[in-house]
Amino acid sequence: MKYAGFWIRFLAHLIDFALWNAAEFALEWGLTLMLGLGGLGEQVLGVMLSFAIVYVYYVEIPVRTGTTIGKRIFGIRVLDRKTGLSFTRKQAILRTVSYLASYGVVGAGFLMVLFHPQKLGLHDLFAGTGSVRDRKPG
Repeated sequence: MKYAGFWIRFLAHLIDFALWNAAEFALEWGLTLMLGLGGLGEQVLGVMLSFAIVYVYYVEIPVRTGTTIGKRIFGIRVLDRKTGLSFTRKQAILRTVSYLASYGVVGAGFLMVLFHPQKLGLHDLFAGTGSVRDRKPG
C-alpha cells in the first residue's frame, strides 16, 4: 500500500473545501432569496446547510465510494487501517468531527501527516483510517 502524503492530500482537501463551500453558498443564496430571509434567518439557514452538506460530502459520499471528489481527482482512497477495506459510517463521522481537532493549533493535526510513517493525521488516528494512493491521478 502506498500512503498518500501531505501535499497531495492538502490539494485534495482544498478542492473538497471549495466544492462544499460553493454548494453551501449557492444553496444559501438561492433559499434566502426564495424564502425572503434576512439577518438571523439567513445565518441559521447557513449553519444548517453547512452541517448538512458537510455530513453528506464527508460522511455519506465517502462511505459509499471510499473517497471524496478532491481525493478521487488525485487517486486517493480512505480505508479502515485494521482491515484495509472500506471504512464505516461511524469512522467517517468520527473522522469528520476530528477534523476540528486537526485544525486546532494551526493545523498541527494535519501537519502530523508530514512526519508519521503511515502518513496519518490526527483525524486518521482518532477514526482508525488511513489514506492511500489507489491509482494514478486523473
